[in-house]
Formats: sequence, structure tokens, C-alpha cells
Amino acid sequence: MGTEAGIYPLELSITPDGGQSLVWSINIQVQTGQYGTQYITLPEDRANLLAPAVEENELNLLRAVTTGFNAERYFDGPMGLPAAAVMNSPFGVSRAYNGGPVDRYHNGADFAGAPGSPVLAAAPGRVVLADSLYIRGNTLMIDHGWGVYTVYAHLSERYVNLGDFVSTGQRIGAVGSTGRATGAHLHWEVWVNGVAVDPMQWVREAFP
Repeated sequence: MGTEAGIYPLELSITPDGGQSLVWSINIQVQTGQYGTQYITLPEDRANLLAPAVEENELNLLRAVTTGFNAERYFDGPMGLPAAAVMNSPFGVSRAYNGGPVDRYHNGADFAGAPGSPVLAAAPGRVVLADSLYIRGNTLMIDHGWGVYTVYAHLSERYVNLGDFVSTGQRIGAVGSTGRATGAHLHWEVWVNGVAVDPMQWVREAFP
């Protein structure tokens, strides 16, 4: 997200156990996302959560956790949806808050679940973060192995704890409006090697 559209070189280096390194050089095309724009009014008692330092500190925390690499892979095939609700804000949409400039970007997908409705683990994995954050509110993060993580935010309740292993479809929390939220919904993120990516792509496709 935020990468300028164009053609970029990509070099892959693979070294089998006890073998010689193999290198592939290819070009990849990055296309314009055309995600649209949202204008959001945040209640006055939460306006302090718009401070850039608050947002950057929280992103740094998520990057620090999601750059960890677990060689054991728990996921297999496409991920499941984390809530039985309509998605009302996709990944990549640009945002303006309280009449300010359009200078923020949505790095997850929002599901308009009713307050208290179930939040489900999208794939098997281990809980590596269970905390209350400023922007994401009551938050869970699951490590699925191979550098892949999912984040579940704005929860009203957490039903699993740090270190717990969860299975696909397990109820891990409840939809809420904690943190920087204007109403009850689930904010769901997928991170790969410290980078937030479009979570819905992981629902549609199975990555090797």
C-alpha cells in the first residue's frame, strides 16, 4: 500500500539444504489500487487518538511483532472470514478525519458486526498479542507461521490469552467499539513479514 504504480525488479534467492543457491530475476507490475476515500467524524473524546505520534507508536509495535519469523507453518489453503457480517470498509481506502486532509490509509478490512457478535480465528495459529491498544482498542494478534499474522481489533471481549493455540473458526472474541472507532465493528488485518497487506486476498486465494 502506498507504492507508486509501475514496473519493479524482483530478485529471488533460494538455497536448498546443502545445495547451491539459485537466483531468479523477474519484473513485477504494481497497479493503482483505486480504493476510494472515506470521510470520518470521530467523537471529541477520541480526537486525541488522531495524533500522528500515537498512530506511529502503535504501528511500530505491530511491526516489531510481525517481523518475527516462525518456521513452522500452521495455515493451509485460504483463510476463513473472521466475522459473519458485511464488510463496510476495504483495505487501502484513503481517509480524512474530522474535516482534516485525506492523509490516512486503511490497512485492514472492517466488518459491521453487531455489538457482542462472534469474532473468529481466520486460520490456525498461536496468540502472540492480547492487549488494549490506543487506536485498535482491545486487540488480538495470531501468528500463523511463515511470517503471516492476523490482527483482530476494537473487540469488546477477548476469549483467548497470550500463548494460546487456536483453530480455524474458533471464537476468540466479540465485536466492540474500543479504541479509535465510531461504532461497533471488527477491524481485521493481515501482516506478512512486517507489512500490512489486503486481508481479503488471503480469503480468496491459497498461498503456497
